[in-house]
Amino acid sequence: MNISFYSARSGMIAQQEGLNIYANNIANVNTVGFKAERPSFAECIYTLQQPPRTEWQTGHGQYTMKTDLMWEEGSFIFTEQPMDYALPNSDFFMVTDRNGGTFLTRDGAFTITFTGEQWELVNGMGEFVLDYEGNHIAVPFEIDEEGNPTENIDYGLLTPMIGVYSVPNNWGLEQANNNHFVVTERSGAATPNPDADKVSGALEMSTTDLAGDMVRIIETQRSYQLSAKIVQTSDELMRIVNNLR
Repeated sequence: MNISFYSARSGMIAQQEGLNIYANNIANVNTVGFKAERPSFAECIYTLQQPPRTEWQTGHGQYTMKTDLMWEEGSFIFTEQPMDYALPNSDFFMVTDRNGGTFLTRDGAFTITFTGEQWELVNGMGEFVLDYEGNHIAVPFEIDEEGNPTENIDYGLLTPMIGVYSVPNNWGLEQANNNHFVVTERSGAATPNPDADKVSGALEMSTTDLAGDMVRIIETQRSYQLSAKIVQTSDELMRIVNNLR
């Protein structure tokens, strides 16, 4: 078997996967609450070419072992919009979609919608923001002198109602689409954290390191090109050997 061919092939596959991850980070450089990913590579198995001589080993390429979420806090931008919220901690907001699916998110760009009965707090996807009890949040309005609700939202009452949740192990969460994080067995269950702070009028930006990911894309591209060249060379050598036969 032509070991160089398969080693280089595995390198091409791993570098393509790495390129996909870095490209996704850059594509989400302006996505609110996005957590960048970092691929971790590992070497494949080694074999002994001559079993009595343990010092003579040959490797068989690499593979993508895992991807890690970068959980450092992103920079805040102050929008002065009272329904924008950022979390200066490692916690999450909780939202639920119209199918009953529940997700965690760091995206605090909220708005309101009328459900037919009352005004409720939602995110940009129209998913309902939950309070500390896991219920939808009915938006409170200021009361005039006659005791009637006005068109002005009472943000002093709204802000404490927005639930903040934490999990035992953030690195165990699964990143999903629409700025969602999904609870897994490794992350542990999400529990309300009423002591966590919320910053109104601000949003947390992506943790993408734009300059760093651009450098890593160049490195990955060069590695991919070299692996492709080795595949080509190995194929040419095998063709020559077959012709000699």
